[in-house]
Amino acid sequence: MSTHTALKSDRWNEDQELTLLLFLLRKDATSRLDTIDAGDLHGLDWARLLRLAEHHRVVPAVYLRLKRINHPAIPAEMLRNLQAQYHRNTLRMLHLQAEAGRVTGLLMNHGIRVLMLKGPALAQQLYGDVSLRTSKDVDLLIAPGDMDMAEQWMQEAGYVPKSGEARVLGSWKWKDHHASFLHPHKRVEIELHWRLHPDAGGEPSFEDLWKHRQTDEVTATGVPCMYTLGSEHQFLYLSAHGARHGWFRLRWLVDIDRLAVRAVDWEALLPMMRRYGGLPAGGQAWALAAALLGTSIPEPLRQVAATRLAHRLALSALDFIQASDPVAEPTIQQPTSRSYLLSLKEPSHRLLYLISRLLPSTGDPAVLPLPRQLHFLYIPLRPFLWLKRRFSKH
Repeated sequence: MSTHTALKSDRWNEDQELTLLLFLLRKDATSRLDTIDAGDLHGLDWARLLRLAEHHRVVPAVYLRLKRINHPAIPAEMLRNLQAQYHRNTLRMLHLQAEAGRVTGLLMNHGIRVLMLKGPALAQQLYGDVSLRTSKDVDLLIAPGDMDMAEQWMQEAGYVPKSGEARVLGSWKWKDHHASFLHPHKRVEIELHWRLHPDAGGEPSFEDLWKHRQTDEVTATGVPCMYTLGSEHQFLYLSAHGARHGWFRLRWLVDIDRLAVRAVDWEALLPMMRRYGGLPAGGQAWALAAALLGTSIPEPLRQVAATRLAHRLALSALDFIQASDPVAEPTIQQPTSRSYLLSLKEPSHRLLYLISRLLPSTGDPAVLPLPRQLHFLYIPLRPFLWLKRRFSKH
């Protein structure tokens, strides 16, 4: 069954709130507002629509579109609620943008190259206005070799590590991909990434990402020059990130929809997707965006979105997207989710993933603390420590 066929089922046709939400998120929604049936607005569960907008982190778009419709069936209290959230988000995004600029400037001044991931930089890049996207934290990508120095300067800037887990041997560089830091007074969380993705999957090197970086200059707000991923790398990253989380927030799919109309070398992207194992996630992203948001798939990538695997993965994600209430994202502990996450990987990357499971994790020292000189023992002890953690949860 294709993604479009699934959307014609009774289960989707009866979901009026999600149907309206998807309509409001389309790029062409503003020009098509007069096509909305006023009678349909009277029968909506507006409280559920609000919950869906909050859950999918798309309040700014929903507020601006509903405000423009200006229909008496839209509860005034709901519009006031959305307006308040919209204004709070604008202030929050400006705060994050300023803090991202401060920390990025600090690291760059000490010889640490920084690329901005998601957050205010992505909002500016894709939407042209930081107020039109939401973000809870700041994500910065640095070269793996700069991690120790960057951590020192993060603490110098007033940030404290959120996790006190010990790093065992060098496996953390393979199995993990970021460390979180929190500023207790500014209430800002920064994730310092040394990889784009966890679990030893295929991805471009930092040097390659840096070579093809884009400049994000926001001089009007006094934020210094920052760098973001190049457009082709941006798609690789956003599609893999959304797929890994089951697209359970529509915000990530809207990012793909907005990226589709930017100046991207789609011809160059296709071999890049093959090289880094991005075909499953990329095909899923296009299949979902086309079916849910009416996204026009670039010609060179239509074959990727038309495969059986792309539609099978898209159908798997629809259950997460349609959830009426906030749901936990797919985690590797859940059998069905484990199967889903593995299906996103090319065969060679599945092998790398399985090998990475044999390496020590940052949770092993919590189960069996060992002095640093004996950390090598975590390798043969790995199966037993994994079993102990597994059974202790039950």
